[in-house]
Amino acid sequence: MLLIEIVLVLALVAWQAYVFWHNRQLTARVQAMYPPAGAVAVQPITYTAANPEKNFAVQYDALITRDASPEFGQIIADTNEYLQNNRGAAADFGILKDISERHAEALDEEIQAQIATPLYLGLLGTFTGAILGLVALVGNPFAEAAADPALDTSFSNSDVQHFLGGVLIAMIGSLFGLAFTLAGNQLLKQARAARDRHKNAYYTYLQKALLPKLNSDMQAGMANLKSVLDTFNTDFFSQIQNDFFSKIHEFTPLIASITENVSVQKRFLEQLEKIGYSELANATIKVFDRVDESAQTFEKFLGYQQALNTTVTHSNEAAQSIGSLLNRLTALEQGLASVPQYLQQHDDALRQQVAFFSQHGKLLADLGAQVRQGVSEGVHRMDQELDGRLRELQQEATEAHEQWQRHFRELNHNNVYQKITEYLNPFAQLPAQQQQLNVLQERQAALAAQAMQRMEARLLADAQIQQQLLQQVDRTNKVLEEITRPNWFQRTVLGKK
Repeated sequence: MLLIEIVLVLALVAWQAYVFWHNRQLTARVQAMYPPAGAVAVQPITYTAANPEKNFAVQYDALITRDASPEFGQIIADTNEYLQNNRGAAADFGILKDISERHAEALDEEIQAQIATPLYLGLLGTFTGAILGLVALVGNPFAEAAADPALDTSFSNSDVQHFLGGVLIAMIGSLFGLAFTLAGNQLLKQARAARDRHKNAYYTYLQKALLPKLNSDMQAGMANLKSVLDTFNTDFFSQIQNDFFSKIHEFTPLIASITENVSVQKRFLEQLEKIGYSELANATIKVFDRVDESAQTFEKFLGYQQALNTTVTHSNEAAQSIGSLLNRLTALEQGLASVPQYLQQHDDALRQQVAFFSQHGKLLADLGAQVRQGVSEGVHRMDQELDGRLRELQQEATEAHEQWQRHFRELNHNNVYQKITEYLNPFAQLPAQQQQLNVLQERQAALAAQAMQRMEARLLADAQIQQQLLQQVDRTNKVLEEITRPNWFQRTVLGKK
């Protein structure tokens, strides 16, 4: 038992050493998470904007570093993505700090969950050693105490010494666990102190190098925008002035044309006064007459146009009908394409049904054979019983006949009148014998009636079983009819009935 405890404690100590080694690696990652001061720099990065055809080259300030840990590399990548998406606006230091703190907290939680594992393993070894020592010391604690003082067991000094030795060995595991836990906490404390120093240096660099540069870039962008707006205003107003005077110069010949048109209208009015308004009215009436004559032609044209519109509407309806018909034909083609698969599934279902009915028929045949065998065995046993009873009755009748013959022979050989009184005694017992014979026959008749009743009950049960089997076959036939009945697609498309 002591050897077992030593082996278990050595295994626990090895486990504790492995966990401490793993925790030390995590502590080293915590310590090297942030690089020392001077390892981070700001560099403009050029990338292509969202419109690749115009090839807009856009720059933004990004962080770069060298020999960074995986965690800090992820922090730099997330920070650069934020700076790229927030390009042109003022960066928020709280967001940059939150990105960094999340990664640091994730690594802290990972090591914090494992730092006390060696101590727990040591406690496990202590309790295990104590339990094994107690089992070796006590033995079976559920066994009854011996009544004989000679057989009664008590703890000797050697047993107690072995128990204390096992507990001492087991406590070594707790000692190692406590030592590994203290060492791990000390290393974690030092790693966190170094990480906090480097993290503060990183935050200081962000505040004194990155954020002012982003703000200066924003101010430079606003100044560029102001200069562009000033240039636009100057060019716009100068262009307006030049175009205004040139347009006025272009309007000069148009004024002459307008003056000429006014002169023409003046001459037209003078000629109209010379001709007279009556003639002008007559000409106007003639024009209106021509317009009335043309109105009928326009009405015919409108009727033709309406008929043409109706024809176009009907053509659209016919095109829609043809489109719906083509859609139906497409659906029919798809349905016909799925018919072989449906038929294959139907064949598989029919094969399964045939196999099921074959198995069911075999089961019915076995049940019928069992029923016939049971009925045959019952009839055979009843025949055997009746034959036995008949043989007993025949044997008793034969014995009674022989007894009567023997009595008559004795009467013939002996003197009848002398022994008449002696032979009257057997005849006096004849009613009692006849009564016993009647009782025996009634008993045999009752046994035969019970056998017939049992046979009738068995036949009635067999008839009920056969009725249930017939009902089951009827239900199976109905299910088969429902399964083999053509569905809507088979009735309408394939023409099955």
